[in-house]
Amino acid sequence: MAFVFSLSDPLVITGIIGGIILVVGVLAALYLQKRRQAGSPGEGIPVSDAGRLAYQPEARPIPAVSKGAIPKPARKSPIMPSLKEISLLEDRKDISESLQALKEKYSLDAFTIATADGLVFASGGGTDSQTDAAQYSEIFNNDPLSETPGVVLTGIEHKGSSLVLIIRTQIPVPDEIRMRIENDTKDILNWWI
Repeated sequence: MAFVFSLSDPLVITGIIGGIILVVGVLAALYLQKRRQAGSPGEGIPVSDAGRLAYQPEARPIPAVSKGAIPKPARKSPIMPSLKEISLLEDRKDISESLQALKEKYSLDAFTIATADGLVFASGGGTDSQTDAAQYSEIFNNDPLSETPGVVLTGIEHKGSSLVLIIRTQIPVPDEIRMRIENDTKDILNWWI
Protein backbone atom coordinates (compact mmCIF):
# COMPACT_ATOMS: atom_id res chain seq x y z
CA MET A 1 0.00 0.00 0.00
CA ALA A 2 1.44 3.27 -1.05
CA PHE A 3 0.63 6.65 0.37
CA VAL A 4 0.40 9.38 -2.18
CA PHE A 5 0.10 12.92 -1.04
CA SER A 6 -1.37 15.57 -3.23
CA LEU A 7 -1.30 19.30 -2.48
CA SER A 8 -4.89 19.50 -3.54
CA ASP A 9 -5.91 17.08 -0.79
CA PRO A 10 -7.65 19.04 2.04
CA LEU A 11 -6.06 16.85 4.70
CA VAL A 12 -2.57 17.75 3.47
CA ILE A 13 -3.35 21.47 3.34
CA THR A 14 -4.79 21.37 6.86
CA GLY A 15 -1.66 19.53 8.09
CA ILE A 16 0.68 22.08 6.50
CA ILE A 17 -1.26 25.04 7.95
CA GLY A 18 -1.40 23.34 11.35
CA GLY A 19 2.38 22.75 11.23
CA ILE A 20 3.06 26.39 10.36
CA ILE A 21 0.81 27.56 13.22
CA LEU A 22 2.55 25.16 15.60
CA VAL A 23 6.02 26.42 14.60
CA VAL A 24 4.96 30.09 14.89
CA GLY A 25 3.41 29.42 18.32
CA VAL A 26 6.56 27.71 19.61
CA LEU A 27 8.75 30.57 18.34
CA ALA A 28 6.45 33.18 19.94
CA ALA A 29 6.52 31.31 23.27
CA LEU A 30 10.33 31.17 23.21
CA TYR A 31 10.54 34.87 22.38
CA LEU A 32 8.20 35.86 25.24
CA GLN A 33 10.12 33.67 27.68
CA LYS A 34 13.40 35.36 26.73
CA ARG A 35 11.85 38.83 27.17
CA ARG A 36 10.56 37.96 30.65
CA GLN A 37 13.99 36.69 31.67
CA ALA A 38 15.69 39.86 30.40
CA GLY A 39 13.28 42.08 32.38
CA SER A 40 13.75 40.39 35.76
CA PRO A 41 16.88 39.62 37.77
CA GLY A 42 18.46 36.59 36.27
CA GLU A 43 20.45 35.88 33.17
CA GLY A 44 22.42 38.72 31.65
CA ILE A 45 21.75 41.32 34.40
CA PRO A 46 24.25 41.50 37.26
CA VAL A 47 22.66 41.21 40.69
CA SER A 48 24.31 42.11 43.98
CA ASP A 49 24.30 39.80 46.99
CA ALA A 50 21.33 41.62 48.50
CA GLY A 51 19.13 40.86 45.51
CA ARG A 52 19.27 44.42 44.16
CA LEU A 53 20.39 45.18 40.67
CA ALA A 54 24.10 45.97 40.70
CA TYR A 55 23.70 49.31 38.88
CA GLN A 56 21.22 50.69 41.43
CA PRO A 57 22.50 52.71 44.37
CA GLU A 58 22.16 51.28 47.83
CA ALA A 59 18.85 51.87 49.53
CA ARG A 60 18.94 54.83 51.90
CA PRO A 61 16.27 55.81 54.38
CA ILE A 62 14.15 58.76 53.37
CA PRO A 63 14.55 61.57 55.90
CA ALA A 64 11.43 62.74 57.64
CA VAL A 65 10.30 66.17 56.48
CA SER A 66 7.92 68.25 58.52
CA LYS A 67 4.73 69.26 56.77
CA GLY A 68 5.54 72.97 56.95
CA ALA A 69 8.98 72.47 55.36
CA ILE A 70 7.55 71.52 51.97
CA PRO A 71 7.28 74.69 49.89
CA LYS A 72 3.92 75.60 48.44
CA PRO A 73 3.68 75.82 44.66
CA ALA A 74 4.71 79.20 43.37
CA ARG A 75 1.85 81.48 42.51
CA LYS A 76 2.06 84.34 40.10
CA SER A 77 3.46 87.30 42.01
CA PRO A 78 1.11 90.22 42.39
CA ILE A 79 2.22 93.36 40.63
CA MET A 80 2.85 96.47 42.68
CA PRO A 81 -0.05 98.91 42.19
CA SER A 82 0.63 102.26 40.59
CA LEU A 83 1.94 104.92 42.94
CA LYS A 84 -0.56 107.34 44.38
CA GLU A 85 0.04 111.07 44.02
CA ILE A 86 0.25 111.98 47.71
CA SER A 87 2.13 114.84 49.31
CA LEU A 88 4.44 113.46 51.97
CA LEU A 89 5.32 116.78 53.62
CA GLU A 90 2.65 119.43 53.00
CA ASP A 91 -0.27 119.52 55.44
CA ARG A 92 1.32 116.92 57.72
CA LYS A 93 1.47 117.55 61.49
CA ASP A 94 4.47 115.38 62.27
CA ILE A 95 6.85 112.71 60.98
CA SER A 96 4.36 109.92 61.75
CA GLU A 97 1.78 111.44 59.40
CA SER A 98 4.44 111.81 56.68
CA LEU A 99 5.43 108.15 57.07
CA GLN A 100 1.76 107.14 57.04
CA ALA A 101 1.42 109.03 53.74
CA LEU A 102 4.52 107.23 52.40
CA LYS A 103 2.95 103.91 53.39
CA GLU A 104 -0.24 104.85 51.53
CA LYS A 105 1.64 106.17 48.47
CA TYR A 106 3.43 102.83 47.92
CA SER A 107 0.57 100.58 49.18
CA LEU A 108 2.70 99.16 52.02
CA ASP A 109 1.35 97.11 54.93
CA ALA A 110 3.71 98.74 57.46
CA PHE A 111 6.79 100.95 57.44
CA THR A 112 9.31 101.37 60.24
CA ILE A 113 12.60 103.25 60.48
CA ALA A 114 14.90 101.61 63.01
CA THR A 115 18.29 102.51 64.41
CA ALA A 116 21.17 100.12 63.78
CA ASP A 117 20.93 98.92 67.39
CA GLY A 118 17.26 97.91 67.05
CA LEU A 119 15.26 100.85 68.39
CA VAL A 120 12.28 102.45 66.64
CA PHE A 121 13.37 105.77 65.14
CA ALA A 122 9.98 106.49 63.52
CA SER A 123 7.03 104.46 62.30
CA GLY A 124 4.32 104.86 59.72
CA GLY A 125 1.88 102.56 61.42
CA GLY A 126 1.83 98.94 62.33
CA THR A 127 1.43 97.36 65.74
CA ASP A 128 4.68 95.40 65.53
CA SER A 129 7.07 98.30 64.93
CA GLN A 130 9.11 97.70 68.12
CA THR A 131 9.42 93.97 67.44
CA ASP A 132 10.24 94.63 63.78
CA ALA A 133 12.91 97.18 64.72
CA ALA A 134 14.63 94.82 67.14
CA GLN A 135 14.41 91.72 64.95
CA TYR A 136 15.09 93.12 61.49
CA SER A 137 17.84 95.57 62.51
CA GLU A 138 19.84 92.62 63.76
CA ILE A 139 19.12 90.61 60.61
CA PHE A 140 20.11 93.56 58.41
CA ASN A 141 23.31 94.21 60.39
CA ASN A 142 24.35 90.53 60.12
CA ASP A 143 23.40 90.07 56.47
CA PRO A 144 22.17 93.12 54.51
CA LEU A 145 21.25 90.93 51.53
CA SER A 146 19.08 88.50 53.51
CA GLU A 147 15.54 87.99 52.31
CA THR A 148 12.46 87.45 54.42
CA PRO A 149 9.07 86.81 52.78
CA GLY A 150 6.83 89.84 53.17
CA VAL A 151 9.64 92.11 54.42
CA VAL A 152 12.07 94.30 52.48
CA LEU A 153 15.10 95.64 54.35
CA THR A 154 17.30 98.48 53.19
CA GLY A 155 19.64 100.92 54.85
CA ILE A 156 20.14 104.68 54.67
CA GLU A 157 22.34 107.27 56.38
CA HIS A 158 20.89 110.35 58.06
CA LYS A 159 23.07 112.95 59.77
CA GLY A 160 25.81 110.40 60.45
CA SER A 161 23.46 107.68 61.76
CA SER A 162 22.85 104.36 60.06
CA LEU A 163 19.14 103.58 59.81
CA VAL A 164 17.30 100.47 58.69
CA LEU A 165 14.10 100.80 56.67
CA ILE A 166 11.72 97.91 57.35
CA ILE A 167 9.11 97.67 54.62
CA ARG A 168 6.30 95.20 55.17
CA THR A 169 4.41 94.21 52.02
CA GLN A 170 3.23 91.01 50.37
CA ILE A 171 3.94 92.54 46.96
CA PRO A 172 7.48 92.26 45.53
CA VAL A 173 9.25 95.63 45.57
CA PRO A 174 11.38 96.28 42.48
CA ASP A 175 14.74 97.99 43.01
CA GLU A 176 13.49 101.19 41.35
CA ILE A 177 10.59 101.46 43.81
CA ARG A 178 12.85 100.58 46.77
CA MET A 179 15.18 103.43 45.76
CA ARG A 180 12.22 105.83 45.50
CA ILE A 181 11.08 104.79 48.99
CA GLU A 182 14.63 105.45 50.27
CA ASN A 183 14.69 108.90 48.65
CA ASP A 184 11.22 109.82 49.95
CA THR A 185 12.27 108.68 53.43
CA LYS A 186 15.37 110.90 53.26
CA ASP A 187 13.16 113.85 52.23
CA ILE A 188 10.84 113.20 55.19
CA LEU A 189 13.77 112.91 57.63
CA ASN A 190 15.37 116.10 56.30
CA TRP A 191 12.05 117.95 56.63
CA TRP A 192 11.26 116.87 60.19
CA ILE A 193 14.64 116.23 61.82
